[in-house]
Amino acid sequence: MKQKVADSEKSVDPVFRITSGPTSLEKDESDSSLDAKEECFSLADEDAEETNWRLIYITAVVSFLGAIEGTAVHMSEWPYMREIDPDATVKFFGIASSASKAAHALFVLIFAVWSFKYKTVKWPLIAGRIIAMVACFIYLCIEYLPTGRRYLMMFCYILFDISGSSPSILRAYIAAVSMPKDRSKAFAAMSLSMTLSIICGPLIQMAFTTIPYPGFTIIPHVKFHVYSAPIWIANSTNFISIAIIVFGMKELPRKPKTKKPKKPSIFELEGLKMRIQKIKKANIDWILVFVVWIAKCGKTMTARSIGTLLPILMMVQYGWTGIETVRITSFLMGGSGLLSMFVIGSFMFCKLGTIVQPRFIYLFSISLFTMLYIVTYPYKSIGVEVAMYNATDNTGCDPDKYSWCEGGIAPQPILFLCCMVFVFGMTMPSSAISLDTIYSKILGNIDQSVMQGAAVILDDIMMVITPTYASYIYTLLGLQPLWIMNGCIMSCVVGLWIVMLQKFKDYS
Repeated sequence: MKQKVADSEKSVDPVFRITSGPTSLEKDESDSSLDAKEECFSLADEDAEETNWRLIYITAVVSFLGAIEGTAVHMSEWPYMREIDPDATVKFFGIASSASKAAHALFVLIFAVWSFKYKTVKWPLIAGRIIAMVACFIYLCIEYLPTGRRYLMMFCYILFDISGSSPSILRAYIAAVSMPKDRSKAFAAMSLSMTLSIICGPLIQMAFTTIPYPGFTIIPHVKFHVYSAPIWIANSTNFISIAIIVFGMKELPRKPKTKKPKKPSIFELEGLKMRIQKIKKANIDWILVFVVWIAKCGKTMTARSIGTLLPILMMVQYGWTGIETVRITSFLMGGSGLLSMFVIGSFMFCKLGTIVQPRFIYLFSISLFTMLYIVTYPYKSIGVEVAMYNATDNTGCDPDKYSWCEGGIAPQPILFLCCMVFVFGMTMPSSAISLDTIYSKILGNIDQSVMQGAAVILDDIMMVITPTYASYIYTLLGLQPLWIMNGCIMSCVVGLWIVMLQKFKDYS
């Protein structure tokens, strides 16, 4: 059985992750989970022996344009919120992030049902881009509000994540326009396009760091500066995306009706019940399934907590300004993106997944991620003092908001940033590839749609819970307790994986 990569939308943190789209490098040619997805679409020529590479590349471009919007905008969310609304707190930012992820999870399902029920790809994608355009327009006009701007920003975050959920339907589209023998390359094109967005998004943001807030006034209350410039660029990509979707992509015809009884869809109650009954009868090692779920949740939770707090740490722990935070975050994302491309390339071209068993690759990934919390822990002996509060720039540790400011210790900034780039760049793609490969093999030759969906739901739950968890712990107790808690979670995951390592041998 061949290698298969998890959906990066569900496996990589927003600061270092791609916000949406399919990323499987290799798909099992007999992967039954695709059967359910291909119920939506079929190739125009049932006897076609060639993959429609034109549509593959067009789809990759659409996915890239949608993802680059998220990567460019996300880096400046906290600095901008703090700039225009002094009442914004870390707790509120965490709640806003959780709300946006909850909306994302809900609309992934809504867009999937829409696409399946009405046999369309174009309209859900166009709807997503229109929602993104509305979000951009509102975001640019936020300063019309005299007070409470953080609430409107939270609404914009929700709209951005809703728009980012529409490209999730592209997995089925790629499966429909590619032949089984070419499916690995087709999903690899998607994976590379999404990874490129991690690199290009920060470059867009970096290009405007020379225009500090408040920048240039275009019309009253609408300005062009370091925080709004990516929104202008993102809005232009929405027009380009819609044009490509309308004129470049094509709806795929339904399969011709036959006398053969139609298999109930997973979106129908009967279809769901039927699949659950088949899963109950299947010879699945449920212990290993639960181990995979636990490992996935632990990794997602700890990685997402870093993604939520990273810009906050830069401004509070080190006292860096909003522009400095955006600039440094751009370097971090660009560096981790380049390293991720190297890792993905090693799986694609060097066949790393066949040279080293996936169970060992995943063990290496989670062990390295655990070491991140040990190496970057704010030790008193090698750490630096938390920056004092600067009321002018609204940076540093404000003792009125954080009771732990006095005597607080932060990690060495150079060590902290270098570890973030290396660990996220190395572990995110490798852990996603290896864990999804193992999980797929554990499930075996069944319709995997329900079980894959269960893993996605668990991942979404962690994505919703974690921002609030991380922001509250950090606000009340500081970085040290949060790092200890996350380190303990990852240590438990590593320990559990080592205990079960031999049992994974048959699936590696």
